[in-house]
Amino acid sequence: MTEHRIRIIQPRLRDGDIAGNLAMTLKTIRASAGQADLLVFPETCISGFPRPDNVAQLAEPLDGPSATALREAARQAGVAVAIGLAEADQGRRFNAGLLIDADGQVLLHYRKTMLYDSDQGVFEAGERWPTCEWRGLRLGMLICFDIEFAAPARALGAQGVDLIVLMDGMMHPHGHIHRHAVPVRAMDNQCYIAMANRVGPGDSYAFSGGSQFADPFGQTLARIAGDAEGLLDVRLDPLAPGRARAQYRG
Repeated sequence: MTEHRIRIIQPRLRDGDIAGNLAMTLKTIRASAGQADLLVFPETCISGFPRPDNVAQLAEPLDGPSATALREAARQAGVAVAIGLAEADQGRRFNAGLLIDADGQVLLHYRKTMLYDSDQGVFEAGERWPTCEWRGLRLGMLICFDIEFAAPARALGAQGVDLIVLMDGMMHPHGHIHRHAVPVRAMDNQCYIAMANRVGPGDSYAFSGGSQFADPFGQTLARIAGDAEGLLDVRLDPLAPGRARAQYRG
């Protein structure tokens, strides 16, 4: 089986600046044509972190202008895109993630289940952990605070995921928490985890970066050190989850 090329994006974002964040994201997608099979972007990448007083203006439906532009960009570039956004759904709002395939179709839609302090009063919690098939892999999603609890990753592991994409929004001084949690959750569930975090200042937090890629044996294979913008290009061996499960079979 062919290795899968994954590009993890660690950008600067501006909270509340949909136009600027979307322009950066679309440019990155276009520039990745032919260079990656899957791009992974951070939590609420398009809106930045909404607040109770502006979430109604920043959240968009899944057929809204931002998601539509992302789908078209993915189709034109021929790459899959995993990205976080603020979702509006008939008066309800969710911290959501999408996996868009290289044909521009939405394969997976996830709503963050474990709400952090900054999510309270802004988003409702999701209630399920869906998975999808992508290029012969079983893929699931988590968002930021989800990774700090065993249950969300285990719910995906029980469905046999080979890869979890983690759209992150971890801030200083807590970056070490996810640096340690990601490889542990990967080993727990014998899957890869690709984590994309943002960097730079936001309205309420300064973000810690440290985007990373962990394998099913609990090893961090690659990480962006420090909190500068950057890209992390990694390769996923689709046979590695099976080898790990053979070793960890109880």
